[in-house]
Amino acid sequence: MDPYTAFLLSMQAAGVVTSIWESQGAQKQIQQGRALEKAGIEMNMAANNYEFQESSLESMKQLRANIGTQSVMNAARGNAGGTEGAATQTQKSVKAASGDVEAKRMRMLAREADLRAANVLSGMHTLESETELGRKISSGLFETASTGLRSAQNTDTMTKLAAKFANKGV
Repeated sequence: MDPYTAFLLSMQAAGVVTSIWESQGAQKQIQQGRALEKAGIEMNMAANNYEFQESSLESMKQLRANIGTQSVMNAARGNAGGTEGAATQTQKSVKAASGDVEAKRMRMLAREADLRAANVLSGMHTLESETELGRKISSGLFETASTGLRSAQNTDTMTKLAAKFANKGV
């Protein structure tokens, strides 16, 4: 193998090493991005749960205030707390508050499902990016190897032809 070919092959090898090094950096960036996105989704899920808990607590406080107000109003009217009219009003308030809390719970679960779906999609995009990066580095390696082999074969062929012509005295 002549020195020029050896030099070119060594430059190709250096290019391959550089490509591998760059792809490892890109891989780390992909993984760091995924970790940040996952942490953001988890934070949003926690915030969603906290918001639901706070909302439920406020609903309970409102229900207690409503029942207390109803009790005071019934006492002012002279109605006993256990009478049918007073119990009906209390039951209506409890059902309304319960329905409100359930609707809020369903909205919270829907938001949580959206966040989980976003997490899955993010994971799929990360996998796709990593796969594409792997394909690029693999194709680069194979292309470099085949180019190097062709170059070495061409050099050997040229050397043989030169020797053949030199022996014939052409």
